[in-house]
Amino acid sequence: MPTYRAYRVDRSRHIRGAAWIQADDDQSARAEAEELCQEGAPTVELWQGARLVDDIDCDESSDPV
Repeated sequence: MPTYRAYRVDRSRHIRGAAWIQADDDQSARAEAEELCQEGAPTVELWQGARLVDDIDCDESSDPV
């Protein structure tokens, strides 16, 4: 199972927190990373190794569909 890193970053792109995520694929890892959204960290960067998988906009991901 691949390992991903998720970083909560503020508007200045400073890291405010991090988490390791184990998921079957990018889509599953992204779903888990969205759960890390919190006030003061409007973005979560999702990485697998040196590859940026996604730059999650927390304001956008919390909007109802």
